[in-house]
Amino acid sequence: MTNTQNTRRLVGKADAAWAMGIAAAALFASPATGQSAGGGGTVSTPAAPATATAPAASPETGSAPSATTPTLVSPALGTLADVDPGLTRRTADPIRIGTYAGSGSGLGLFDFGQVPLSLTDRPYAIRPAIGVEVLGTNNLFQTRQDARSDIVTTIAPSIAAAVSTSRLLGSLTYTPALRLYGTYSSQNAVDQIGGGQLLVAVVPDLFYVDIRGSASVQPQSGGVIPGSAQLVEGLNTTQTFNAQITPFLIHRFGTAATAQLGYSYQYSQQDWASGRNQGTNLSAQSYTANRGFAILRSGEDFGRLALQGRIDGTSFIGGGVYDGAHRFVTSVEGRYAILPSVAVLAEIGYENIEYGGTNAATIEGATWSIGTRLTPGPDSIIVVRYGRHDGFNSVMLNAGVALGARTNVYATYSEKLSTGLSESQDLLETITFDALGNPVDSRSGAPVILVNPFLAVSSALYRTRLGTATLQYRWPRDSFTLSATWQDSEPVSSAFGDPASPQSGIYGTFGWAHEFSPRTTGITTLQYGRLSQDQISSTNQDIYAVSLTLLHRLTDNLTASAQLGWTRNTAEGPVGYTQTVLRAALRRTF
Repeated sequence: MTNTQNTRRLVGKADAAWAMGIAAAALFASPATGQSAGGGGTVSTPAAPATATAPAASPETGSAPSATTPTLVSPALGTLADVDPGLTRRTADPIRIGTYAGSGSGLGLFDFGQVPLSLTDRPYAIRPAIGVEVLGTNNLFQTRQDARSDIVTTIAPSIAAAVSTSRLLGSLTYTPALRLYGTYSSQNAVDQIGGGQLLVAVVPDLFYVDIRGSASVQPQSGGVIPGSAQLVEGLNTTQTFNAQITPFLIHRFGTAATAQLGYSYQYSQQDWASGRNQGTNLSAQSYTANRGFAILRSGEDFGRLALQGRIDGTSFIGGGVYDGAHRFVTSVEGRYAILPSVAVLAEIGYENIEYGGTNAATIEGATWSIGTRLTPGPDSIIVVRYGRHDGFNSVMLNAGVALGARTNVYATYSEKLSTGLSESQDLLETITFDALGNPVDSRSGAPVILVNPFLAVSSALYRTRLGTATLQYRWPRDSFTLSATWQDSEPVSSAFGDPASPQSGIYGTFGWAHEFSPRTTGITTLQYGRLSQDQISSTNQDIYAVSLTLLHRLTDNLTASAQLGWTRNTAEGPVGYTQTVLRAALRRTF
C-alpha cells in the first residue's frame, strides 16, 4: 500500500474534528526519529522522512487519537532539546476569544464558528467561506474627549485548504477583510490576514522544499489586550507580511547519523498600506535575509547519548538596524538520558552578531548552555536551560504539561535580541496548528499569538524578555482559560530619525465558554493589563476589558454571532478613554 493510500485509509477512520490537525500539524510534529521546530532561529537535523506520530487533539474528547499517519518531516529548525521520540503533545480545545485582526478583532468572521477541515475521502480539501460583520462604537478614535461614533461594515471572504500526500503536505488559511466606515470613510482599508505552510518532497528521502508565510495586522500604538473586543481605527494599524522558502538536502548514514544541508530565503515587510502610520514617527521597515545551515546529528547507535554539530549563518539586506546586519552561530550540543523521562542538556559554541542603526551592536564570543528536559508523560514536556547567547546570560523555559484528561498547563520564558519583524518571522519556524486552525507552539502545545497588540509597533532592535503562563480546564459543556503574559523590551539600537524607548507590560485574561446546546455557545471574558510606554506617555496605563459573546449555528454551514464589549483605559491625558463596541456577524461556509 502506498503512503498516499495509507494516509487516506487512516485519515478516513479518524474523526473529522481532528483530520485537519493531522495535515496541518504534521509539518512541525516531532517524528520518532526527527524533531519539532524550535525557537531562536536555531537549526537541527531531521531523520529521513518516515512514519511519524502526529495526531491533533480531538475537540470532542480533549485527548489525542491513536492513529499513526505517514507524514513528511519539515526542515529541522529546532534544538537538540526539542527531539522527543514517540512524544505526542496533546493540546486542549482552548477558548478562542478572538485574535486582533484590524477592526475585526474578536468576532466570528475570523475565529468563531470554525469547522475543522476534513480529509476523510481524499488527500486534499478546500473550504471557501464568507463573513459579513456590522459593528457600532461610541468612540472610534479611542479619545478621552470629543468621542466620535461610527458604524463599520466588514466583508471577509476566506479560504482554508489542506493537502496530505506522499509528495505534498501543507495547510493554508487566507482572509482579506474589507472594512467600510459609515461616516469616516478615510479609514476604509483592506486587511490581509492569513498563514500557511507547504512541504514538497521533490526527491523523497533526499531533497525537500519548505514554504511558509503569514500576513497579520496589529495596532501601532499598542494598549490592546489580545482577545479583547476593542476597535482600533484603520489609520492606527500596521500590516505585516512574512515569507520564507527553504530548499534542503538530508542524508541518513544508516543508524549512525543524519546530515542536513539547506538554504533559506526570508522576506519581511511592515506597513505596506500607505498612510497607515499617519500621526506617528513609525517608519516602514522591510528586509530580506539569506540563511545557510549545515547540521550533523547522531543516530540510534549512540543509545542514550545524542550529539549534534551545526553551522548557521544569516545575512540581512535592509535599512535601519538591518543595514549590514548578520548572525553567525556554530555550536555542538549534547543530550544524555539519565532516565527515560529525564535528560541533561549541554551546549557550547561561538556567535558573531552585528546590527546597524544609531547604536550599532556587535557581539562576538563564546556561547554555552546547560539544562534539563523532562517528559513526565507521553503528552507532557518541560525544557529548562540557562546559558549565554546574544551577548548576555539568560534562562529559557518551555513547558506543556497535561494534568489529567481535562487540564493543561503551559509556561514559557525567553530572552532574545530581536526586532518586531524578526520575531514574527521566527514564529513561522516554531508554530503548528490545532484541529481548528489555531496556532500553537510546536514543542509544548501552548497557545500562540501571531501578533501581540499590547506593545506599540517599533522598528528598533530590542533585548526582549517574555514570559507566559496558561491554565486550561475543560468540562463536557464548559471550558475555562486563565492566562498571563509579561513582556519587557529594552531598546538597543534603532533607525536614524526613528528613536525608540523602553516598553513593558503585563496582562491577564480569564475566559469561560459554556455550551448551552450543540448549536449555541456563550463566551465571557474578563481582562486586565498594565502598560508602560515612555514614547507615548510618561504614566502607566491600566486597561480593563469585558466582553460577552453568543455564537449560534443556524445550519451546518451558517453561523451567527453577537458580541458586546467594553474597554476602559484609565491613563491620564489624551491616552485614556472608554469605548463600547457592539458587533453582529454571519459566516457562511461552502
